[in-house]
Amino acid sequence: MGQSPSKLFAISYKKNDKNGVKGNTKNTKTEFRDDKKNDQIEFDKEPPSLTFSVLDAHRFIEGRRFRIAKNATYTFPSDSKEATRFNESIKLMKRLFDSNYSAPVEKLLINGAKVLEIGTSGGFWLTDMSKQYSISTFLGLDATTIFNPECLPENCAFLEYNYFDEIPFPENIFDFVFQQSISSSKFRGNLFDSHLNEICRVVKPGGWIEIFGTTTEIVNAGPATKTFVDSMLKCFHFNGLNPNIVRTFPKKLKALKVTNIKVVEIPFYLSPNHPVSKNKGQELLLATAESLRVMIKLTVGYSDEEYDILIKNIIAETETLNMYTICIRTFGKKSLDIT
Repeated sequence: MGQSPSKLFAISYKKNDKNGVKGNTKNTKTEFRDDKKNDQIEFDKEPPSLTFSVLDAHRFIEGRRFRIAKNATYTFPSDSKEATRFNESIKLMKRLFDSNYSAPVEKLLINGAKVLEIGTSGGFWLTDMSKQYSISTFLGLDATTIFNPECLPENCAFLEYNYFDEIPFPENIFDFVFQQSISSSKFRGNLFDSHLNEICRVVKPGGWIEIFGTTTEIVNAGPATKTFVDSMLKCFHFNGLNPNIVRTFPKKLKALKVTNIKVVEIPFYLSPNHPVSKNKGQELLLATAESLRVMIKLTVGYSDEEYDILIKNIIAETETLNMYTICIRTFGKKSLDIT
């Protein structure tokens, strides 16, 4: 059974929350205790709250559950079906990159590191990493829970928290922070810049940051697939999202004095006949199209019948065209000289 965050990371929230909402309100004090060093840090920062009551935290649209959170935009649902899709995508990325991560942190993990995963979603990365590196300590952070945290291994925990405002930990805590799946479906405007500042704040000097993202472009796309991509981009633009954000990561990290920045790009083929992705690329594309069905319909105005025809034509194109997208991991090291 996985431990709760309060047991594993000794996080306690003192709050005046009459509604019992997960998250923090004013007059909040957070304690972080490193059990290995047996010391305790208190800080009086005022973390953001999930400003919605439990009844208002989610909205159901056409049978899919969507998260509502301050400063957050969710074009993808937040439900068990989405958890399955997300976990399958992370498994595919592990196979594609031949590892759950690309930063040079193997030695840190083997010797015992503190690791934060942001955007835990279905929980595969968190669980798989904690099993592989049993001496390290892992924490998953996401604004909604769509998996069962009680099934986590003993050396990891999960915290539901709206990280779009800030990360609820003191500075210089984690050896490695892995940010999951930042493409164009989460951060409006310059909120991602603030989020990167928060990541750098909680990483120790000399610690590593890694961000995963996928381009929205599909190379060699047929007419139906291009129509789907255009519809997806309209959906993102409508919600104030930047579809090209994945290409900005190196410059943004450099501006924060992150060093040793490297970018690993690998094509992910969508054809069921490709020797690497086989039918998994096609399956992921179709699952993604289904996850975006509700929001694309609302934005573009498709009927279900029209969307079904679009998906049918996409299937035909994946079987005849050599289509692919680019998966990108960008990583760097927090400077030892942060002033």
